[in-house]
Amino acid sequence: MHAHRTWVEVSARALGSNIASLQALLDPEARFCAVVKANAYGHGLREVTTIARTNGVDTFAVDSIDDALQLREWGPSSLILVLGYTMFDRYKDALRANIHLTLYDKEGIERAQGVGLELARPFPAHIKIETGTNRQGVHPQDQDDIIRLLQRSTMVRVEGLSTHFANVEDSRNPEFATGQYLKFQKARSRFVDAGIDPTWKHCACSAAIILYPQTHLNFVRAGISMYGLWSSEIVEDTVRTQGFSCDLQPVLTWKSRIAQVKTVAMGEPIGYGLSEAMKRSGRIAVVPVGYWDGYDRGFSSKSEVLIKGTRCKVLGRVCMNMMMVDVSQVAQPQKEDEVILLGTDGLHRISADDLAKTAQTISYEVVTRINPLLPRVIV
Repeated sequence: MHAHRTWVEVSARALGSNIASLQALLDPEARFCAVVKANAYGHGLREVTTIARTNGVDTFAVDSIDDALQLREWGPSSLILVLGYTMFDRYKDALRANIHLTLYDKEGIERAQGVGLELARPFPAHIKIETGTNRQGVHPQDQDDIIRLLQRSTMVRVEGLSTHFANVEDSRNPEFATGQYLKFQKARSRFVDAGIDPTWKHCACSAAIILYPQTHLNFVRAGISMYGLWSSEIVEDTVRTQGFSCDLQPVLTWKSRIAQVKTVAMGEPIGYGLSEAMKRSGRIAVVPVGYWDGYDRGFSSKSEVLIKGTRCKVLGRVCMNMMMVDVSQVAQPQKEDEVILLGTDGLHRISADDLAKTAQTISYEVVTRINPLLPRVIV
């Protein structure tokens, strides 16, 4: 038994199975890109990329240049794409490490051209097209100007052309996503007609990979699905009811331990603000995990944990570094017994979706907010 008091377990078997399931949906020429931003969706950047590489993945997308440089140390030959914003001062770092940056405006392209000239190396870039999300991207009215700038920018090597869907998870109404895809294809034709024909064309995220094979093109970005989580209830329901071949298994289990067990009389208050009192005499356990660890304060008095296969209610307010749970129904709870915050124990399961519903958010937020300083253990 290891000495961690709160930790995350990452299942190599489940992650490998999810990668295989998603890759089975692709044409052979489509490149599989593992999105490992936000500490690999809370699962652990190093742990996930290690497992992914053992399963044949050699393409990764991150949000920041710092994560990209870390990945480059671990994978000298991998294709690494930064999806988020990169400060101008870091463009040299990117080029020296052969990191692909996402560019979408005049200033970024001009900076890449200047750095390319200074270092006498072509600057690899993926140009992002705005199609309706109104986040990053070249707006349709600016495409001709950007094309002309790229034609003049001899040191900018356009490796990819991309866009991002805004509502592809709503499979009941694919109209907006279809419109975005058509806009992307139109933009792609404009670039190709101008002599800019990147190797990689990509727009498919998790939901699109599973539901819309026509969007795969030759490069897909697998995010939440790779971790065994569904991008929305609608996507999961569509897969279940319409017979799509895609089996996803949750990769992450989040655990802590019992720090103390005590008997508390009926009516005694629990925790800060006297927000909850014992409804009957029983036992409580103090668990050394709180909102600093990423266990949301919104779970106070609402969520449950699993101890020895028994559901145990969170009592009172979640504190910064600890919380209390009702263990009255647990057979002989002991100090340092395992506590499952997210995962499966016997017949019971607490999923990221369960916690998300409790906190009125989405599973993405639940897993990505798990403190990156907590140990990640490959199992």
